Amino acid sequence: MFKQISLALCMLALVSGQAYSDQPNVIFVMVDDISHNSFSYYKADGPRTPFIDDLARKSARLTDFHVSPTCSPTRASLMTGRYNAVTGVWHTIYQRNQLRADEITMADVFKHNGYATGLFWKWHLGDNYPFRPKDRGFDHVVWTKAGGVGQSSDYWGNMQTRLSAWINDELVVMEDEDDGIEGAFSTNFFFNRAMEWIEERANENQPFFAYIPTATVHDPFHLPPDARDGVDAVTGSIENIDKNMGRLLKFLDEKGIANNTILVFTTDNGGHGDDTPLRGGKGSQFDGGSRVPCFVRWPAGGVGGLGKGHDVTPLTAHIDWLPTFMDMLGFEDLPDRPGNLAIHGQSFKNFLDTDLSNDPGPEFKNRTIVIENMRTENAEKHKKYSAKKDIWNGNKITNKWRLVRGSAKGRYELYDVLGDEAQEENLIENKAHEGVAEDLKAEYEKYWDLVARRSDEYTRIILGHSSEPVTQLNSHDFHSRYIWNHAIVATGKTGSGFIAVEFSEPGTYHFDLRRWPKEIEDQTTLTTAPDGVVYDGKTESVPLDIASARIKIWNGDEVYVDTRKNAEAGADGIPFVVESLPAGPAFIQTWFYNFAGEPEGAVYYNYARREVSQK
Repeated sequence: MFKQISLALCMLALVSGQAYSDQPNVIFVMVDDISHNSFSYYKADGPRTPFIDDLARKSARLTDFHVSPTCSPTRASLMTGRYNAVTGVWHTIYQRNQLRADEITMADVFKHNGYATGLFWKWHLGDNYPFRPKDRGFDHVVWTKAGGVGQSSDYWGNMQTRLSAWINDELVVMEDEDDGIEGAFSTNFFFNRAMEWIEERANENQPFFAYIPTATVHDPFHLPPDARDGVDAVTGSIENIDKNMGRLLKFLDEKGIANNTILVFTTDNGGHGDDTPLRGGKGSQFDGGSRVPCFVRWPAGGVGGLGKGHDVTPLTAHIDWLPTFMDMLGFEDLPDRPGNLAIHGQSFKNFLDTDLSNDPGPEFKNRTIVIENMRTENAEKHKKYSAKKDIWNGNKITNKWRLVRGSAKGRYELYDVLGDEAQEENLIENKAHEGVAEDLKAEYEKYWDLVARRSDEYTRIILGHSSEPVTQLNSHDFHSRYIWNHAIVATGKTGSGFIAVEFSEPGTYHFDLRRWPKEIEDQTTLTTAPDGVVYDGKTESVPLDIASARIKIWNGDEVYVDTRKNAEAGADGIPFVVESLPAGPAFIQTWFYNFAGEPEGAVYYNYARREVSQK
């Protein structure tokens, strides 16, 4: 049945711009910073998640599914089908979260095949042109910036219970009651916006790709207004996600589109809490950092449904979803994909309707997947990685190997998680498995060769472009001494670092160096602080003794400007006008100083624009 449906879909291959009502819709939900034991399907005495549990029972469950151990890297691999470090993404800060501008995204592919594309909430692959979701294939975007609520580039003062979001560049304030739900909470808001958009697409008979990556349950943690008595903010937030999944499932049923909608639910990395029996959690090179729940249901395609849930045991990963969708839906790739942007993942379509009933072929059987968690400013080899491989005998998996290493000076470890899920018995000294270890080391070298080809490149924010006339540069992106959230900004931490940019055109550029973001300029000056609390609901803002600022712009050995300027009394910022800047790459670094001439805080926000002559 599955092959017949896939063949029929191939015959309905789409031409870009066309839409067919019988094409399946796709909804991809990815929640943040939680894993197996956050759901009562896996841990009965954990948070109560009846709707997600029911979805799991009615889905194909990928039981050995891996993502990257932290946020942005997972999103880069999911969006491209490629290893995250190869796309320029190996951290969540330092601009190392910005997906290279030449990468082709999942949204690009869906759009090329006639689908409407929508993103609802956490992107974390760049906040400025050319890295924003609207630059990367999404038609409709509802989001907060950076990697979570209250991070440096997010709207000032945002919390899970008090939030302003952008809907296609329009700022919208979350209301106290949204679609009949009392009390404001972020997850409710974004699920509601997603369902509104889905309903519009369904009414137009247009197939859609709805990507719903929540920023819950990433910190800061706030108790949802609908939380049951006695639970903490984390548990309440998990259970609120479950309620929203329940509302989404009911909505799809009521609109008559559940049967022909591919619904995927997963998480972006291991959680902070205990995920026994897995070893490690978020950020770990062991399975607890990367192995997460993943469910997929598509009743019309023979995937899941009432009484049809089953486990899919082969090794799979985030890089596999793009080729799997392309295989399931009969998609054409973009015709101009360069050879150096080849997809690294492989389709696991044949496992979704029946587990191991089809021989996956030698390419799938022999592959190794590498998961690495560098979290360094510059690419670093042998940094917290695991090379993973299944060994097959016919259609049966006989071993699930993990070669693990924490650093270039660290020891190698080898585990077979088929019988040692907790990764307790290190087999690296066992001569019987010496060949396995050497094979996995060689596979890591092949992976690293892909990374190293462009690892010295910077992903550069483009300034002065018509797509973003005014660009906010902020301390989240500082190389070296980054300052990543509102709480740290509010308390005035000292820091500075360069930001990699590209000037779109030669000319005169204006820079407005600020202590606070522009959205609260009516409440602040350089030396005063706004009232109220931010981020965790406890942190208050403090004033700084800012007397002057410095800006330096350079490329290589050529310094375009390095100048200092005193602040005017009562000013919001210190403006600089720099003439005759050439088009092309550059670095910008800024500083604030106090009256003693010492560094004071940081230029947390710098607004850049190109002077455009009025004709």
